[in-house]
Amino acid sequence: MTRSQLGTNLIPNTEAQPADKRKIRRSLLFVDVSNEENVQRSLSSNTDLVIYDLEDCVPLDHKQVAKDNIIRILNLERTTNSEIGVRINSIGSGHEVEDLKLVLPSDKVEVLLIPKVESPSDIHFVCNLIDLYATEEGRKRIRLIAAVETSLAMMNIREIAQCSDRLDTLMFAVEDYCINSESTRSAGFPELYYARSLVSNAAHAYGLESLDMINIFNPTQADFEEECKQGYRMGFSGKQTSDPSHIDTIHKAYCPDEETIARAVAKIKDFQARTKESLGSTMLDNKVTDIPYFKWAERILRRARISGVDVDSLLA
Repeated sequence: MTRSQLGTNLIPNTEAQPADKRKIRRSLLFVDVSNEENVQRSLSSNTDLVIYDLEDCVPLDHKQVAKDNIIRILNLERTTNSEIGVRINSIGSGHEVEDLKLVLPSDKVEVLLIPKVESPSDIHFVCNLIDLYATEEGRKRIRLIAAVETSLAMMNIREIAQCSDRLDTLMFAVEDYCINSESTRSAGFPELYYARSLVSNAAHAYGLESLDMINIFNPTQADFEEECKQGYRMGFSGKQTSDPSHIDTIHKAYCPDEETIARAVAKIKDFQARTKESLGSTMLDNKVTDIPYFKWAERILRRARISGVDVDSLLA
């Protein structure tokens, strides 16, 4: 079967997935599978999603070592419940089919991260190979993350975001994007606001999650905290890192603060009370409370629960 045949005949995802059904991933940890020390550290990481990397983390002369290691690594016992995924090599690299044939039979693979996605055909290609090589009976359905890394991908992001019901997350890949768009980063990343906002907004528009950029430049703790908070304020679901020590900082930034949680609890209680009395919109703290605010509050409390907050006691 040719690549053009593999990249067609899929049902698009034209309806946004309800927010309460979507998988929230606050953190994504990349792990170089050719580095045994990093692999061992990943087994006890509290990241929401660990991605074993066959692409950018792996030097060219270590590609075969990585492929030789990947199945063994997927089957290692781990002490946490992190979701497990693999980043394959990009479509057209010459490595992607071999990567997929290798990892798809493993029932440990819950997520595939597709790098350098530029059009729906890249997603369709992978989906059709999943149908060919994966047996999903008795296991979780394999989900996809699309890495948005180029200016062309930004222009096609609307079509990418709704091209498959396997796709549940868009990821902003900053390094390749800066090279492709000839962007130069500066303090606070103002030159990246447009691209980051586009990824976040496309995800929200089509019922997907979104992952903000990685930082590979050893930022100070204060700078990294602010970067995480900035991504949260921009509407991202979570953030990428290759440093396990970053996970707690990311999780803290992507948990609503006490004031926001309290406001969400108040809106839920107010909405529930008005529903019993068949009332419409009302004012709470000088702000209108109606269905959009109720949905916002539900989302906030769902994220708070994931972060370990006892939401039920607050709602009691």
